[in-house]
Amino acid sequence: MVVTDGDGRLLFCSPAQHGSCADITHARRLGLVRLLDGGPALEILADAGYQGLGVQTGGRVVTPPHRKFKKNAPVWYEEIHERQRKAHSSRRIRVEHGLAHLKSAP
Repeated sequence: MVVTDGDGRLLFCSPAQHGSCADITHARRLGLVRLLDGGPALEILADAGYQGLGVQTGGRVVTPPHRKFKKNAPVWYEEIHERQRKAHSSRRIRVEHGLAHLKSAP
């Protein structure tokens, strides 16, 4: 798990774990839910791997919109979902840039 500030600067990088582990499980094991629940009012922009943490942290973790329809979604829903997804992605781009710097560091 990697945490950056709004400008993409690295603030925290968790230790690597052996084997595979879902993002949300790793965050819970690291105590992110306890840290954020009732803590300072801040907003963490996360990817879809963290969906569900928003409810557990009083809305502090913000993830892309969850798809309500898996198949045969109405056109109006697809348009709204895509607009919301792009808005979240646009806000989160600096986080992705911070992750890219981390991955390309020597």
